[in-house]
Amino acid sequence: MSEEKEKLEQIIATSESKEIRDEAIKQLEELSQSPDDVTSQLVGLSSLLSNVGTDESEVKKIVDSELKRRKISIQDLDTKLKAIIDGISTTINVTIQSGGKTLTRKMTINDATKRPLIQKVLSDAAARNNVYLYGGAGTGKTFSAETIADALGFDIITINCNQFTSALEIIGGQTIDGYQEGKVIRAFGNLDEEGNPTGRGCVLLLDELPKIDPNTAGLLNAALAKSGEFKKGRPAKLENARGNKVERKEFFVMATGNSLLNSVDAEYEANFKQDLSLQDRFAGSTYEVFVDREFEWKNILNEKWAFIYIYMSKLRNKIVEEKYTGKAFVSIRIMMSAQKTYNVFRQIKAGKGLKEVPSLSYTPASYFGTGLIQKSTVKTIIDTLDEFFILFTENQRERLKEDTDFEGFKKIVSQKNKLPLDQLNTAEELDEVKKIISK
Repeated sequence: MSEEKEKLEQIIATSESKEIRDEAIKQLEELSQSPDDVTSQLVGLSSLLSNVGTDESEVKKIVDSELKRRKISIQDLDTKLKAIIDGISTTINVTIQSGGKTLTRKMTINDATKRPLIQKVLSDAAARNNVYLYGGAGTGKTFSAETIADALGFDIITINCNQFTSALEIIGGQTIDGYQEGKVIRAFGNLDEEGNPTGRGCVLLLDELPKIDPNTAGLLNAALAKSGEFKKGRPAKLENARGNKVERKEFFVMATGNSLLNSVDAEYEANFKQDLSLQDRFAGSTYEVFVDREFEWKNILNEKWAFIYIYMSKLRNKIVEEKYTGKAFVSIRIMMSAQKTYNVFRQIKAGKGLKEVPSLSYTPASYFGTGLIQKSTVKTIIDTLDEFFILFTENQRERLKEDTDFEGFKKIVSQKNKLPLDQLNTAEELDEVKKIISK
């Protein structure tokens, strides 16, 4: 076959007749559809895609054009190319110039990183801007920070801010066990707990920043000011409690709160009104975060668990309406917890052991300990919600259950228990999900 191809290529190169050349080109294209040549075509397509960015529309446009030209079926593509085309989570290697060194980082592209807010925050990370996310409880602020860390391949160090947050936690200090390095210093210099370089970038998450004592917040200002600063071409340095200066490595600051830093929200009594200098550290990169209902349905519940999504949405709305968020709130995590618990319950009840089915759950179930779980005592989704309701006062609890028809939800769960896992959603439920998302 290679001999025939060589003859046709020679005719195309040497013939003076356009008709003969066209016919030779046609025959050569037909020969190129043989199984022997598909591999080489895929190699060419892979090479082509490796030279373009990660813009989804650009990649799809190139792929569509190339598949038509090469007459290759999408089924012929390898797993990685399918992942790029279909938008499934995929990992890419990105080369970064940092401190005169060339570093290679693995970064993840998935639906979470494509969200508009995450794209803005990734842009801020590239520009070394500090980011502040604020919004109501359960809107996914902390989840967004974790998404950024995962996407960048960075570690994440969290300071849970409150009136008791001390200098020890921020810049370090002496303890009865010896010197303890501060979390800000560790994140700034990409250090582990012993002060050794990790070789990985770090996201410093200042969770619930408005709750920190304003006097203590002043200690953060130096690090926040130096997150993007260079002096004489070198990254800025930060002094720890020992007086040692630590040079900044790959360092990105994200902070969260339920209100703006320069105001006090009546719903959140623990908040302090912060100094304007702290707010200024996040100027231009302060974003209000709202519940992304479509993302929760498509990417957390994987469009598989409509009855859970509908009830949890009702419960969330009622908690907000009654202003009970100071006690507890419906977050991405409680939705995940309810779904995962129900998934395990169903598989244990079926007596077939756990199966790892990624399409069912955002986080596949663990095999550990499942052999010890008895069918009669396996935890149910109702158990999960009862534990959640305990976080409220007795009067609040009863009101929430009544107004969201918790008893009706129990009956729905009993009905769902009799259905196969891939047949849980009804047309009526899916219509209701669409209405929830559209609001």
